[in-house]
Amino acid sequence: MEDFENLKKLWQQETPTPPKIDSSALKKSTQSHQRHLERSQLKAIVTLTLTALFILWLGFFSSIQFQSKLTYAAILMICLVCLAQVLICFTIYRRLRRFNVAAPATEHLQQWEEYYRFRQQQIKINTPLYSLALGIALAGYYIEILRYFSTFYQVLIWVVTLAWILFAHFVLGRRTIQKEYRRLEEIIDNLKKLQQQLH
Repeated sequence: MEDFENLKKLWQQETPTPPKIDSSALKKSTQSHQRHLERSQLKAIVTLTLTALFILWLGFFSSIQFQSKLTYAAILMICLVCLAQVLICFTIYRRLRRFNVAAPATEHLQQWEEYYRFRQQQIKINTPLYSLALGIALAGYYIEILRYFSTFYQVLIWVVTLAWILFAHFVLGRRTIQKEYRRLEEIIDNLKKLQQQLH
């Protein structure tokens, strides 16, 4: 009997109301993440463009005269790698800017989910290719430049350069990518919550 009374009290208890979603805060958070993603691409565009221009000036317009055609080819390749990356960043930036914030929640969510899949595929292909192309170009450049150094410094420069490329690829690059993924996942979670609120 006592068990029945306890069960009855449990039934009579009010069902806890789900926490209210602050839609304006979610929208603000989503817009903030989107702006951050856009700024990241813009910074990369500016930095890589300036880098390409400086290397182009150094190789072809400064007073420095290189002896080997391979060195000029390597300099040109470094510039092209940077400019190719600029083009990719610009494409991503334009895609981010084209998101229709005024679209219905379902459509807006679908846009971000497609973008997330696109970025995962694009990063998977682009990042190793970028590091590999840059490494090959630097190797071509070093063949002439390192002739003026002793064997010890030649080995040292090769080791430091290789270590830097690996560190940039496996540590800095992955850290940046993870931050971007977290932002995208938060945007998608926010939009899912907003979508659920409408139903």
